[in-house]
Amino acid sequence: MSKIYDALRKAERDRGRLTKRRARRPPASYPRETERERILLRGMDRNFRRSLLNLRNSIDSEMRQKQSSLIMFTSAVKGEGKTIITASLGRILALGEKERILLVDCSIHNPELHTFFGAKNETGILDYLAGEAELPNVIQTLEEGFLDIVTAGASRDTNVTVPLFNTERMEIFARETAEQYDYVLIDTSAVLEAPETSIIGSYMDGVVMVVQAGKTRREVVKRAMMMIEKLEGKFIGTVLNRKKYHIPEFIYKRV
Repeated sequence: MSKIYDALRKAERDRGRLTKRRARRPPASYPRETERERILLRGMDRNFRRSLLNLRNSIDSEMRQKQSSLIMFTSAVKGEGKTIITASLGRILALGEKERILLVDCSIHNPELHTFFGAKNETGILDYLAGEAELPNVIQTLEEGFLDIVTAGASRDTNVTVPLFNTERMEIFARETAEQYDYVLIDTSAVLEAPETSIIGSYMDGVVMVVQAGKTRREVVKRAMMMIEKLEGKFIGTVLNRKKYHIPEFIYKRV
């Protein structure tokens, strides 16, 4: 019995010493979020952030052979979520300290890109294409200098705005922004609702189609893609937006 008692006492003493050593051990340190990350990633949950990083990797893979990265984001019909994808991807890309990012709002029928950043929509791409402003006059710097944007600009009659995208000014805009920025992300109106979208796609290095899961029929998306390709737009991928997983997402990745 005394041997058992002695063994118990020894175990208690050893446990006490171990507890004290653990108490003295400094807490695990984690990398602190930088000011740049705090600004650019605010309001963005971890899963969405991971999806955007995957999207960036896919775009980089497709654009590897090209010298510039003018990417147009569009959809077959409105309400697919293309604008928030464009704005959020711009923030992710801006995390790279050596890369310059420009967002351009060519969704002239319902411009919303500026609202995500609290920017003014007074002078923009339409003013530039009309010859009423030059490139430096339409570029706004956002997010404390980490990101630039060109808004849609003053609203104009559709009969006037659509031909503006089929001019030499649009070609010059694409060329000059490609020279100044590492990524130029262009948000456009839905293909089947805006004739200028297919024209814009012809100036791009790549086109990404955003499709809301469970909403838009395959035939509708295919028709929109054919309209882009008819004017020699180059598709580099499709984003399936708002996908709902009925079982945990990681299981889908295993099966």
